[in-house]
Amino acid sequence: MLAEFKIIYDPLRPSISTNLCAFCYRNEKECEKIGCCSYEPEFCLFDLVFLNLHYPDIYALILKEGQIIKGYNGIMIEMKIGLNQCPFVSNMGCVLPKDAMTPLCRLYICREAAAFGPAMIEEKFEEYFESKEYHLNNFLNSKLTYDKDLTSSRLHDFITKSSQTVNTMIAEIIRTNPQIETYNREIHIEDFGVLL
Repeated sequence: MLAEFKIIYDPLRPSISTNLCAFCYRNEKECEKIGCCSYEPEFCLFDLVFLNLHYPDIYALILKEGQIIKGYNGIMIEMKIGLNQCPFVSNMGCVLPKDAMTPLCRLYICREAAAFGPAMIEEKFEEYFESKEYHLNNFLNSKLTYDKDLTSSRLHDFITKSSQTVNTMIAEIIRTNPQIETYNREIHIEDFGVLL
């Protein structure tokens, strides 16, 4: 089969994807977990502001259904309550628009899949920590304190107030027609997951 990798160089919300996720060797047919998507997504403050600005229905669902946590990326909302896999995963992959996904979902390719792609794929997630969106997320975290009084309502007020400021900060970032690189490699699908 043809292993395909696509890198989208969106200057604000870059992403990388592969068709190998559909063939994840971790799939368990009985419980329908899909590898990395068996984890619950965690949306950071910048994700929430971005979603509020561009995908308000998705933002409202995350705010309503998620749980506020202190995570690897500061204050976050985890889509965890009663779930054993991502609520946005389907048999066809993620139902979210690519730029609505969390940084981890947009930029991480497991080592088993990355073994079939170009060498720089595993570096893409590390590049996030030098990105504009990471610095904007840190800016937002410097303005909000995580404590027991941080409710969904208080978080929503913060996101709403911050959205205009952030929108002004990102207004000059040109995101139309980002550069896209594709890589293809013929592989034996039975080799997927046995290399490492």
